[in-house]
This record gives sequence, structure tokens and C-alpha cells, in this order.
Amino acid sequence: MKSTGLTALLLAATSACAGMETVTIQNAELSVTIARKGAELQSIRHRPTDTEYLWQGDPAFWANRAPNMFPVNVRFKDDRFTYQGRPYAMPRMGLAVTAEFAGEEIGDSPSSVVLLLESSEKTLRYYPFPFRLEITSELTGLRLTQRYRIMNTGRAMLYFALGGHPGIRTPLIHGRTRADYEIRFTQPLRVDRPEISDGLVTTKRIPFLADEDRLRLDDPRVPSGGMFLENSASRQIGVALKGREPYVTVDLGDFPNTNLWSPPGMPYVCVEPMVAHHDFAVTPEAIEEKSHLVSLPAGAARTYQFSLLVHPEEGRRALK
Repeated sequence: MKSTGLTALLLAATSACAGMETVTIQNAELSVTIARKGAELQSIRHRPTDTEYLWQGDPAFWANRAPNMFPVNVRFKDDRFTYQGRPYAMPRMGLAVTAEFAGEEIGDSPSSVVLLLESSEKTLRYYPFPFRLEITSELTGLRLTQRYRIMNTGRAMLYFALGGHPGIRTPLIHGRTRADYEIRFTQPLRVDRPEISDGLVTTKRIPFLADEDRLRLDDPRVPSGGMFLENSASRQIGVALKGREPYVTVDLGDFPNTNLWSPPGMPYVCVEPMVAHHDFAVTPEAIEEKSHLVSLPAGAARTYQFSLLVHPEEGRRALK
């Protein structure tokens, strides 16, 4: 990597966060911290009000904050697959979650950074495909954009899923309960959803939303597992105090699908933009036969992005 004064500026912001090395980007509105491990968001803080919007990883509830899922969304069945007849183990949430993003390129200002992960001898033991994954975090006003570029650096077809997993705070403080919070959609939806069992999509369909644009977190339809929506007509999904406007909105951008996860009793809502989705409960072992995955030809690249938009006035009301 080439060294510049701006590189030095950002590296000077490198710090320790829960024992992990991090980088920080910021503008006048937001300060965002990202761990090199997994390129995982650690903090989304509104600077003028010092309000934290990202779930802070309390292990009593859920130790992660915003894992990046690649090359699977959640898991493969039995946490394994085969390629050309050879078996491979695939950790849940994929390889990026625990990988050290060793390289970085700095954007045009301290408000953006690109973290890099490339295939190696270690990754090839689990996933026999050469690749390069770039994750860009970029601030524009009150918006944080997460941009993913996947490149097939090998000579064969590459098969993958991709997803973000940001957790949004819904604190159970000041006498509030989960009933005080709701998930908001930009339009009324009439949809059912597949049942998610042990991180896998089953053939069972569950009635879900009936011309509704919101779902309270204490609604009995909210399960312990995920609520997967395929090609949802609502391209923006917000987290809000009941009856008010969202304090965080996730814009799905190029991600066609989303999984919503907020188990009963938990003080967070995860809005998970997904390219592809969880593996099926009934599925071929061969990765080249898994119909829900993206197929990327040799030498090709794909770019996807989603964003999180902070609404500070509502945030102060909801989180302070």
C-alpha cells in the first residue's frame, strides 16, 4: 500500500476496541469505528449529541455488533459443503467474520476507508476459491454507506452469498420495554415468510404481515430466529419508538433480500441486507448446485451497497 499523509492521519486514529485493532472515520455529524477483525462496525456515534446507535456487543445478549457475512449468509447445512466432490467445513457466518483485514486503502477524506481481504492458504482450506473482498465504509452527512466489492481472482466459477448484519440499539432502560419499539416499513406489506429453523430456510410458510407497515417488537409473530423477506417491496426499513418516525433507517440498496432478527427479550434489532440467503434445510451438498448462491465468472467482479441513515432528533428521544 502506498503511504500518504492521509494514511498517517487515519492510522493515528487506530485504537483498541474490546481487544481489537480499529480504525475510525468521521465527519461533522458521525464518528464510525470499524474493527480490522471482520471489518465489523464497532460504533456509529452522532457527534453533536454523543448518541451511540450501534448495538455494543454485550455478551449477556449477543457478543457481535455488525458482522459481515461472506461467503455464506448465516450458514450452510451441517456447516459444510462439497466442491468437485471434495468436502469442506464452512464456519457459521462465513470466513470474513473472524478474518483479519490486513490491507487498507484510504478514501479521499478521513470520512471513508476501504478494508481488504484476499484469499490465502488458510481461506482455501475452507473455501477453495481465490477472491478479493473490499469493504468500503463511507460517511455522507448522517448516512453511513457500506459498499462491498467481490472479485473472482481465480480461473473457475466462484459461488457465494453476502450479507451485512448491523445491530441497532433498542435499550431496555428508563422503564421502557420492547413494546416501546417497532420495525417500520416504507409501505404496507402483505407477505408471508419462510420458517427459519436452526439458521436454515425450510419449506414451511408462515403468515406474517397483513397490509401492515410496522411490527412491534413484542408482537407474538416475532420469533427467536430470523424473519426473512425475499425481494421486499419496502427498500427502507427503520427502527422506531412506537408511533414515531424511525431513529435509524437501513436502506437495502443493491441487496435484494433482508433478514430481521430481534429475539424476544433482546435489546437490539438486526436488519440484515442479503445477497442470496440462508442455506435450505433440504439442499444439495455440492456448492455448485446450491441454487440460491451468486455465480461469479473468473475475472469478474460485483459491487453491492446498503446504507444506514441516522435521524438524530428521534435518536435522542429513543436512546437517551
